[in-house]
Amino acid sequence: MPPPRPHHRVPTSVITRAIQPKKLEALLEPWVPDAEERAFVVRCILGEGPIHHRGASFALLGLLGMLVEAAGAAPAAGGEAVPVPLRLPPHVAPGDPDDHDYPLSLPTGPLERLAARGTPEFAALVDCLLDGPAHHALANAAMMCLIDALFARLGEHRT
Repeated sequence: MPPPRPHHRVPTSVITRAIQPKKLEALLEPWVPDAEERAFVVRCILGEGPIHHRGASFALLGLLGMLVEAAGAAPAAGGEAVPVPLRLPPHVAPGDPDDHDYPLSLPTGPLERLAARGTPEFAALVDCLLDGPAHHALANAAMMCLIDALFARLGEHRT
């Protein structure tokens, strides 16, 4: 068995310079119109978790944003979406923990291409996208917003 390939570590400072929160803020404006709420969502995606997750989220969201722009896709309106729950520790969450959601929702329409709405498989896909720490769940929701816009644009051109 060959030895494992060395992992080329990039200095955190270089990754931090590559991440551009203002670009992500502009990209998410249609889905999170309030500037303070949008800055909070972006801070959760790009300022929390391991640095490689932050860089990966910025790269994927930035590229999806370029595709949305190139396709002339507008944000999908009126589609079904589920809130991204703000998961607070029990000692911090007063009252019902279901009362706390992030200001960005997860569009579920695109998932119907993978599983029928109302099936356990559909529910499992939604659960997988919402699970995990905030930087994962919010990055997933943001990507689904952009994917939803792209599918909506593709639908306009189908004959």
